[in-house]
Amino acid sequence: MLRRTFFAITAAAVAVGKRLRGQNRGELQRMTDEQLATTPHKSEEIMGMASADLVAILDDSDATEFAKAKACQRLAVVGDDAAVPALGGLLSDVRLSHYARTALEPMPPGAADQALRDALGKLEGSLLVGVINSIGFRRDPMALAGLAQLRQSDDQAVRDAATAAINRIRRP
Repeated sequence: MLRRTFFAITAAAVAVGKRLRGQNRGELQRMTDEQLATTPHKSEEIMGMASADLVAILDDSDATEFAKAKACQRLAVVGDDAAVPALGGLLSDVRLSHYARTALEPMPPGAADQALRDALGKLEGSLLVGVINSIGFRRDPMALAGLAQLRQSDDQAVRDAATAAINRIRRP
């Protein structure tokens, strides 16, 4: 599981790096080189922060998406239950949901599972599919009832993700 998480974080960091260097510009890339040079949260600084400081970045409305993405990546390594509310709030953000889920997936059972279960009733489309996949990855048996309801969804991708998650949770 750690190896998979490491590769997921590395792939996300590479994708962000490419966007920030001007290759493969996507929605996340909104900063110019000048803005990046003067941003208050540099990548190296963020990757050395403790959990409480990272949560402060996630809660800061002035923090850049880049800083929030990096904070989520670091929280995947040092995050604790105190970070879960801030990460749960990002699950509905189109550009940061994946980063939040990457941070929640390796956390111990409990608050992280509850945040993912709570998001089941609030999201739709690809964001919901991502949360379902994270629940399946974590093998949360408490989510089985909610996943069973999602198997009746009108969205084929949601139905397929819910079925796959249920099968992963039930598999020994």
